[in-house]
Formats: sequence, structure tokens, C-alpha cells
Amino acid sequence: EGSAAAIAATQRSSVHYYQRPDHEEHYDSTRTSLGGVAIGSEIKKIRGWMQYGTFFRYARPGLEFNDMGLVPLVNDVQIRQQLQFQQLTPTQLIRASFAFISAESHWTTGGLPSARQLQVHGNVILPNSWGGVLTYTLSDVGGVYCVACARGGPALRQSAKQNLRLDLAPDQRPALVPHAVFRVGTSDEGRSWYRGAEAGLDARVASRFSATIYGSYDRVANDQQWVANYGALLSDTTHLTFARLDQDILALTVRANWTATPTLSIQAYAQPFVTSGSYAGWRELASPRAESYGARFRNYRAGATPDGFKFQQFNSNLVLRWEYLPASTLFVVWQQGRQQSATNGGTFDGSRDVRELFAVHADNTVLAKLSYWFNP
Repeated sequence: EGSAAAIAATQRSSVHYYQRPDHEEHYDSTRTSLGGVAIGSEIKKIRGWMQYGTFFRYARPGLEFNDMGLVPLVNDVQIRQQLQFQQLTPTQLIRASFAFISAESHWTTGGLPSARQLQVHGNVILPNSWGGVLTYTLSDVGGVYCVACARGGPALRQSAKQNLRLDLAPDQRPALVPHAVFRVGTSDEGRSWYRGAEAGLDARVASRFSATIYGSYDRVANDQQWVANYGALLSDTTHLTFARLDQDILALTVRANWTATPTLSIQAYAQPFVTSGSYAGWRELASPRAESYGARFRNYRAGATPDGFKFQQFNSNLVLRWEYLPASTLFVVWQQGRQQSATNGGTFDGSRDVRELFAVHADNTVLAKLSYWFNP
């Protein structure tokens, strides 16, 4: 319950999008309350080499949990089936293995298919304790509609998507443990795709010291990137625009832990992140439920292109923890942040963008927290 203005804003939020012209509920700017219910049930077999589970969830459109916590999904009917297999005894060729196949479907409460996904996952560990994980995902097949892609506009039909991910599963016992991930995907009838990789190292070189370093790079082409909606909401003059986004994303994450004494420890964290993107092919929705991908859009502002962007950010913190008396602790934290963004950022150049990031003015913050345990 709340004022008409507050409830109207809630209806228009990305959780609900009541302003969608094909929504199951009608947007009403005079309402002063919303209501809803969520029901879930699950049946699982968890014993033996073969296990399975069935999950069902129903959530009405007016459900609103934002004042209490997470809203996973509303206006949604979900059914998930999963069948999994687990090796119970080692063999000469395979020490351990695990695999599952799952199928998940979503509908709006009005019966509109909003998501379908089939996933196959396999994990194998060899006798030398090395292994790998392979995951294949096929989604949005057979006529599925995205109810949020147009940010309050009509539901937009989706084309099939495929994703493949390969994880290296190394032996965890050595002092130095490498990690690697490779991922690829395609969608929008081949117009959208991504390629990405992660590589890292866990170091446990002493009982008192451990560190991890991970780097990742992704190259993404999204032919169905929402840009903006122009015009008045709930009006025939609204233009719901999309474009092709070509984006590069580079990130590095470093963590370190040092226990100097049982009562004194230091933790460090740092992450530089840079990305840039450029747009092409500015379009607006024409026939959002058309079966053919190309028929769903038409040109918008012929020859014009939305501004590209560049975003650079660095976050770090250093935490000193000193337990000066049993259960009484002093924390001292130093945080440093750097950030800058710009439109029309130009092409991506990882080394140049990182150098520019560390030339940005730094915001430094020092925090202290003291606790004392009273033991009567």
C-alpha cells in the first residue's frame, strides 16, 4: 500500500512493467495498493547414482518484496525437471564423475511463453586428480517472448540461443593451482555472439599466506541491445529502439591473505575493469512477435548511430584485523577507487585503457572499527 504516485512507480519498475501493452494486468496510475502470492514446490530423489527433481513455482504479477529483499521473478509460472547421474565408486580410468540434464520452462501468468532452456552438464575427474567441466545450454526455442527486453514495451519474440562453456578442473593439492575457462555463444540467427576466456592462479605458498589472481576478456556482439524508448508511455508515438552493440570487456581480480600471527591478519583486494562499446544499425520495434528476426525491426533515424561508450573502474581495499584482546577486535580499512566514463569512447585498447584508468584521480577512504567484548 502507498500513495498513488508510489504505486504507479512500482507498476512501471523493471520488476513489473505494468505499462506493457500486452501485460496481463492493466497499468492504473490511481491505484494505491498491489497484491500477489508466490507458491513453490519441489520433489527430489537424492539417494543413489541416479537422482532427479521436479520444481514448480507460481508468482502473481503484483508480488512485491523489494522492501524485504530479493524479488527473483514475478508474473511467472516456472517448471524445471532435472535428471542427474553421479559416480559412486572410482575406476581405473575415472576417479569421479557427475552429469545432469535439465529442462526449464517459464510462462507469464497469462500463458505467454517467456523462457525455455535445455542444459547438459558433465564433470569428470581423472585418477591424477585433474579433470574438466563441459556445459552446453540451448535456450529460447520454439517461440519464446522476452517481456522485459523493450523496457515496458510489448513482449519481443526471441530466436534460439546456444552457449558452450569449458572449465579446467585442476588438482587442488599443489601450492600453485591454475584455472581456466573458455566460453562461446551465439543467438539472433547468428547476428549476436560472444567469445570469452578466464585464466588464473591460486597460490598457497605458505601456511600463513594465500593469493589468487584472475584475468578475463570477453568480446561480445549483441544485435538486440536496447538503446532507449522515445515518446510518451502508453502512447502510439513511442519509439522502442535497439541497435547492434560491439563490446570488449577486460578485468583483472587479485586477492591476498596474510596471517602474521593468530591475532593479526591482513587482507587485500584489487580489481581494474575496463570496457568500451560501439553501436550500429539503430532500429525500432516494428512487429515484435514476427517469426522472422529481421521483420521484428525497422530502421530508426536512418544513418544515425547512438553514441558509443567507454567505462573504466578500479576498486581496491586493504583490511588489517587485530584481535588485541580475546573477542575484542580492531579493523582498519583503506579503500581506493578510480572511475571515469565517456561517450564516443572510440575503439578498445586494453593497455591504453588501463594506463588511462590509473591516471585518473583516486578517491581514498580510511575506515576504522573497534569492538570490545564485555565479559561480566
